[in-house]
Amino acid sequence: MTEFAFENVSDCVFHHAAVNPQAPALIDGSETMTYGALATLVKQASAYLISQGIKAHDHVGIALTNSIERVALALALMRIGAVGIELPTETTAEAFPALVSRFAIRATLAEPGNPTTSAPIALTIHVNWRSEVANLTGDVRYQGDPADLRIISLSSGSTGLPKGLVCTHQHRVVRSRMTLGSVEFYYAHDKPAPLVLAAPASTNLVWGMMICHLFFGGPVVLLPTYRYMIDLVREVARWDDAIFPVPPGFANLLLAHAKPDEALFPRMRALISAGQSIAPHLKQTLTRRLTPNVFEFYGSGGVGLLTCIGPKEAEAQPRSVGRPVSYPGLEVEIAGPDGKALPPGSIGQLRVRGPNTAISFFNPEDNFRGNERFENGWYYLGEIASINEQGYIILEGRIADAITSGVQIVYPPEVEAVISQHPDVQEVAVIGRTVDHDGEDIVAFVVGRSGFNHQSILAHCQQNLPASKRPKYIFYLDAMPRTGNGKINKVALKTAPLQKLRPA
Repeated sequence: MTEFAFENVSDCVFHHAAVNPQAPALIDGSETMTYGALATLVKQASAYLISQGIKAHDHVGIALTNSIERVALALALMRIGAVGIELPTETTAEAFPALVSRFAIRATLAEPGNPTTSAPIALTIHVNWRSEVANLTGDVRYQGDPADLRIISLSSGSTGLPKGLVCTHQHRVVRSRMTLGSVEFYYAHDKPAPLVLAAPASTNLVWGMMICHLFFGGPVVLLPTYRYMIDLVREVARWDDAIFPVPPGFANLLLAHAKPDEALFPRMRALISAGQSIAPHLKQTLTRRLTPNVFEFYGSGGVGLLTCIGPKEAEAQPRSVGRPVSYPGLEVEIAGPDGKALPPGSIGQLRVRGPNTAISFFNPEDNFRGNERFENGWYYLGEIASINEQGYIILEGRIADAITSGVQIVYPPEVEAVISQHPDVQEVAVIGRTVDHDGEDIVAFVVGRSGFNHQSILAHCQQNLPASKRPKYIFYLDAMPRTGNGKINKVALKTAPLQKLRPA
């Protein structure tokens, strides 16, 4: 178990600045900022925020691209006791006012050209912002009760309006302890690996991994948004021994640049796939063609990292996302409809409670919207799952995605896993839609590889899926719609035009 004495999340930067000030903290393009320099910038950013009228407990939306400025300002908000809310940089002008109102945001931090907001304080962070704050001095660290420090994490919104999960700084400390104490690749080498981030901190995975890495004292590499995937591949390949977290769909896209018989990143310390479970055959493909060190993380904004499974365990438990991480007070169960715990092997709702679990949703009505909820001290993750005799969690699918096909309940991952095995299929998403009658039809959205053959994909479904689980329609897309954290946007698929659907 890894212990930290930090009360405020920003304390980790100042700890490493005192212990090893010349150690690299952030790498942004050609610039490398040390922990000593980052601590100075966080103090300057803290003084800047206070000077702009932002105070402890204010809700502040952060809509900035991947940069040193974004990290420093997010840490500074925590330092002064404000409540940072990471917003997707692609938030539209129509969505911004709704988020400001929904999460009581008093101030926003954005770059020039971003949509204007209705927040009382709207700060624009220009390219020369650091020079503007260079003369600010002092440390305005929050001096109140550390238990009052809050963070609001937004859900992905892949199944509807984002929910806001309220956590404390100590939740973040505990989650970092759990991660560092549960994954082998952090301590298996003689020096910290660079954490390479290809997405901004608006995603729970990226933000959680970044905090964990700063607690550990490692370097964080901040990559911009690349127009072409090949440019990203080249940049990631430069970082030997890297830790690289990505959503499964993103990992799948990397395969287009990999050779059939040679790993794309042979020296990578860990490619972490998180956000959605990976089909067993895809795990094998990623391990063979991207890097032998593929790890699958499973968790949520409500609990942080819950399970981790590495390549060796994945061979023995191909359908599992791993065993729950070990930590005092953490409980993980499968619950039946009556709320009672079910025995090993039973399928039911996955629930968690412990020192890592969020306090509540910011908007109380969100506890009754959808299937993620807090109930009797437990946090229900909205997943149907089982835990086998060996303690491994096997996910069946999200309750919100369940399809009522006749009298049968069908969970998309099972159908997606079969369709994705066809060599012409690059990516697939399965949903339930009402097309030409009152019930739900199983509809598959497919991104096909060059020269794909519909009849071949159709025959594959007929041969490998029972009639009750075959898609009635297949819709071919050039690319999947995605939320800000890289997940497939199933809300968008449920409202996509159907003219190009092909009967299956």
